[in-house]
Amino acid sequence: MMMHSLFKQRCRASAPAALIAFVLWTVPLHAEEALPVLNAGYISFPPIAYMDENGQAHGSIIELTNQLAADSGYRINWINYPINRIYHSLRSGDIDFWPGSPNVPALKDVTLSSQPLGISVRLCAFSLAGSQTITRAEQLRDKQLVLIRGYTYRDQLNTLFQENPHQPIVAPNHPAALELLQRGRGDYLISYGHPMQEAMKDYPLQGAHCDTLDEWPLVYVVSRRNPQAQQLADTLDAAYQRRLAAHQAIEATAEPLAHEQR
Repeated sequence: MMMHSLFKQRCRASAPAALIAFVLWTVPLHAEEALPVLNAGYISFPPIAYMDENGQAHGSIIELTNQLAADSGYRINWINYPINRIYHSLRSGDIDFWPGSPNVPALKDVTLSSQPLGISVRLCAFSLAGSQTITRAEQLRDKQLVLIRGYTYRDQLNTLFQENPHQPIVAPNHPAALELLQRGRGDYLISYGHPMQEAMKDYPLQGAHCDTLDEWPLVYVVSRRNPQAQQLADTLDAAYQRRLAAHQAIEATAEPLAHEQR
């Protein structure tokens, strides 16, 4: 209310000032509408990337990418796809990029990658208390495994799944997979750290733990079908580095202040 009254007083005092305020308010909106659009695919991978109840893309990598795109003069059209559709769309150029894993063999000749984005993905063998600790993937060779439908795994694990005498059980989602683990239907659940942590908020398992099988950084996987593929990767890299430098500068300034307050 106070800000509204102040605005009215300023309007009476100066009509030109009100006009300037209106222009400054409206220009960003028109500018945003005019920005070129990039089509980006994402898989459901909460809390990093997921679709909310309104059908909108959310998550830490979604917000980061929106910021970097805006800083670089783009808007993002997010499209939620299963992973195989992501691969197909990168090959065809239906999407410009995907925030995902580097060095995917199926995408080697049709994509290029940005620099790492400061977010790591951890592949785990989850099990209940009392299970053998897994220090290398070969230990899973004769175990009954539970997988998550729609997820892909590293080549070495795919080979291990094929050689396993027990056919892996493919669960439709994490809650179903956790239930199979709890009922003793599987020895180890193979999934990723972030989605599992989210699932276990609603389905906690006492003593469940993760044995890390592999870990790698997220990058922007850019389709070579985009005529400016390398330029796009470089532009997003530069925007990320600017954000990182600004964040580090703020932290460096805040640290002495925190010591002074003590």
